[in-house]
Amino acid sequence: MKITFPHMGDSYIAVKVLLETAGIDYVMPPISDRNLLEQGILHSPEFACLPFKTIMGDFIYGLENGADMILFGGGCGQCRFGYFGKLQSEILKSIGYNVNFIYLDLSNISVKEVLEKIRPLTEGKSKLELLKAIFCAITAVFKVDRINRLSRYTRCREVNKGETDRIMSGFHNEIQNTRGYKSINEIIRSTAKKLRKMPLDRKYRPIRISLVGEIYVAAHPSINFEIERKLGNMGVEVYNTMGISYWIKEHFIKKLLPFKIKNKNHEAGKEFMNTDDIGGHGLSTIGASIRSAKKGFDGVVHIYPFTCMPEIIAQSTFSEVQKKYEIPIITLIIDEMTGEAGYMTRLEAFVDMIKMRRKLSFSPMPRFFSQKV
Repeated sequence: MKITFPHMGDSYIAVKVLLETAGIDYVMPPISDRNLLEQGILHSPEFACLPFKTIMGDFIYGLENGADMILFGGGCGQCRFGYFGKLQSEILKSIGYNVNFIYLDLSNISVKEVLEKIRPLTEGKSKLELLKAIFCAITAVFKVDRINRLSRYTRCREVNKGETDRIMSGFHNEIQNTRGYKSINEIIRSTAKKLRKMPLDRKYRPIRISLVGEIYVAAHPSINFEIERKLGNMGVEVYNTMGISYWIKEHFIKKLLPFKIKNKNHEAGKEFMNTDDIGGHGLSTIGASIRSAKKGFDGVVHIYPFTCMPEIIAQSTFSEVQKKYEIPIITLIIDEMTGEAGYMTRLEAFVDMIKMRRKLSFSPMPRFFSQKV
């Protein structure tokens, strides 16, 4: 029995650690492949969002390369993501794939549920060994996100332009060709060491931009046109509020605690949206924008897939957020037809506007940027 899974940013590293430590055979789709997206588009509803189509392409690749089971998340709530698995299962059956799904309820995920779902695939493994696999996977998530934060710091300050990109490209190539948590952990450590040894311009004061929005697009470089890398190479220090570790902390780790810890972004967003939930990460998007302004960020990039209702609702508050907190916000809406040239033009214009705003120490709010690119 062989399992496959979809990509979402660097989550593949944690899934890889989990499956290898638990002794489960798997097929991993390529991280970035336009042909897979085309397959996903071909077999998806026209107005499905880009994450749906991308995930569908990953599933088809895995099944065509020997997998007979899919590991995926589902759940309930106002975001359509909770229904992806059921609909995709029916689509795959209709085009001739006989496949079993292992659903993890991502709205209420727990260690117990993960153990129950993967146990049928781990014959001969003890509960302790499976708990170790889960622990190693979670640890990998936080270590990789620390590497990403470090790379965002060095990229905009590097003396030798392109050095951070070369190091991070080598990091992902090594990870994909390595098996086992110990080996992967060693790659993470050596990559961190390389980044810390890089010559940096310590006097450079970069503009700081916060990235907010729908988690799949914000975390997945091949879908968001590597926005973190592109902004970093423009001399911008990026803070991504929607990393994989953020999701693990909010939806997994906090639920293990005997007491409740509120989501700060979620709570801050209620200032402009008097409700406990608008679906997805919409409320957190509003709150993260507000908190970014309070922390002194120079601007906010809001990014989401075309037709994503929670983010459309969040976007409707941004004129008020900008007016009250005096922070520029640009919204980028992405689908499979998005052209990279237009996307880059808008990012460059936004960065230039912020640089000019800082240089002139002039604070009237710019016109709100919002359009499909």
